[in-house]
Amino acid sequence: MLLEFSIENYRSFRDKQTLSMVPDEGKKEEAGHIIETDGQYKALRSAIIYGANASGKSNLMKAMQALRNLVLSSAGRAPDKPFGEYEPFLFNPRTASAPVSFEVNFLQEEVRYNYRVSILREQVVEEQLLFYPEGRESKLFRRIGQEFEFGDYLKGQKVVVSRLTGSNQLYLSKAAHNNIEQLVKIYQFFVQDYMPIPFLDSWVDSYYLRRIAQELEKAKKNERFINNFKTLLKSFDTGVVDFQIEKPELPAVENEYEISVEHLVFDDGGKEAGTAFYPLAEESAGTQKLFVLGGLLLRALMNGRAILVDEFERSLHPLICQYLIELFHDPKTNTKGAQLLLATHDTNLLTSVNFRRDQVWIIEKDQAGASELYSLAEITGILKGAPYEKWYLSGRLGGIPGIRSLDFELNYAADEKE
Repeated sequence: MLLEFSIENYRSFRDKQTLSMVPDEGKKEEAGHIIETDGQYKALRSAIIYGANASGKSNLMKAMQALRNLVLSSAGRAPDKPFGEYEPFLFNPRTASAPVSFEVNFLQEEVRYNYRVSILREQVVEEQLLFYPEGRESKLFRRIGQEFEFGDYLKGQKVVVSRLTGSNQLYLSKAAHNNIEQLVKIYQFFVQDYMPIPFLDSWVDSYYLRRIAQELEKAKKNERFINNFKTLLKSFDTGVVDFQIEKPELPAVENEYEISVEHLVFDDGGKEAGTAFYPLAEESAGTQKLFVLGGLLLRALMNGRAILVDEFERSLHPLICQYLIELFHDPKTNTKGAQLLLATHDTNLLTSVNFRRDQVWIIEKDQAGASELYSLAEITGILKGAPYEKWYLSGRLGGIPGIRSLDFELNYAADEKE
């Protein structure tokens, strides 16, 4: 379960910025949007992020994905391979060659963990993992460059693994690959419970489509996921009632699948006359996205994962977007504590009925081009039940484009023809 995510000196984020999924206890709003754990922690079921074009919304999503990539790919990194995730804020001499930092607070089996990593282009500057058994801070490990410190709680061949860890490799990743049990569990949070989904133009050709196809193939032995997926597809009212998945004998791409969707066929009198299958690739962009995104969201709901989606509304009807968000807000459909974080321009969703003030986040850039992140709960004078959409579009909440003028003329040379 995600509690907080922070970034510093990454792309458009110059100064440290934090997105919190911890509810503001001072805001007496929709209690159903809060996940109650057996321990002392609470978390929000969702967060929605607004901002002008080029404000930094996608950069926030990329930062979340960058941290996951660092953890998952680090153990096998070649000694001379630089970090592709090293993308500092370039519009300031102080930051252009300074470390990039990522930090995440999360719950795993009712215990809070804090993981922080800072990198330069070719080396780890700092890496630290803390945890809070019974609420008290304890160190599992801390690393400055190639100097390592370990807490008493961490067992196993921790010193041996530190000697195997290269300057451009994360200790967390290396330790998990060398079966240090406590850190395997933390590594699995990034593998399974933390899913940033970047903006994709083509859903039908995507890596994520293959992931959903694989999940559906595996689910043949356990039909619960397949049945839930079929029910979800039908609920979208796209005309899709079923699907088929086949794996070519000689696929052009590894793990490639051929996916067809089934529609009802009607005669001239409007009576059902059977069904017909069509390639998913020939369906509308919205249907393709719903097939992939619907599967990803369903996996998150059924497994209690945090899923982060950029340009959530693209190719989707506003009522479909509303419906998908409600799946996460409804305790009857979200029984495992799944979380949805989405970046969007769809202001139809921006209402006090849909979201608490601490669930609504806005990103805007200052005059120096640095992105700043804040929630409605931090703005003085924003009361419960306020017309969020109206105030946002009027500029009262910030995060809108500063369009200077729509009154302009096109200049042509006197002899120029259209």
